[in-house]
Amino acid sequence: MVSESAGERAAVLGLVPARGGSKGVPRKNIRPLRGKPLLAYTIESARAAQRLSRLIVSTDDEAIARIARDLGAEVPFLRPGELSADDTLDQPVLLQALRWLADHEEYTPDYIAVLRPTSPLRQSQHIDDAIKVALDTGADVVKSVSITEVHPHKTWRI
Repeated sequence: MVSESAGERAAVLGLVPARGGSKGVPRKNIRPLRGKPLLAYTIESARAAQRLSRLIVSTDDEAIARIARDLGAEVPFLRPGELSADDTLDQPVLLQALRWLADHEEYTPDYIAVLRPTSPLRQSQHIDDAIKVALDTGADVVKSVSITEVHPHKTWRI
């Protein structure tokens, strides 16, 4: 378990997976939402979070990389195309990022906070609270959920 006692601070990497392709909503990560790219909301919240040590965007797309850098996030590498398909799982994306950071910067975080750009309502306090839960409990994973007002089976449409 990583603790933050006695002045020790856990290295927590904020990683935003933002690929360029999307079949449902093309270019969704950089499409404007209330006047700014969707990606901006996640980067702004992450930059305001107190418990993140570092923030990177993992993308295969130059336009996303440029916007992410302009918003203050790091984009130290471009993700390989084979890790940017619709059916790509999180694990290989995270492992590729961790390997790149270890190999090129000798950087290995204690925790990773995966921050999807498709959650624009997430605030910095939500990020900090989740990291605090992980640090306080030694949990391997912390995932945010919310109680629905309607049973999920009743929200399906045919």
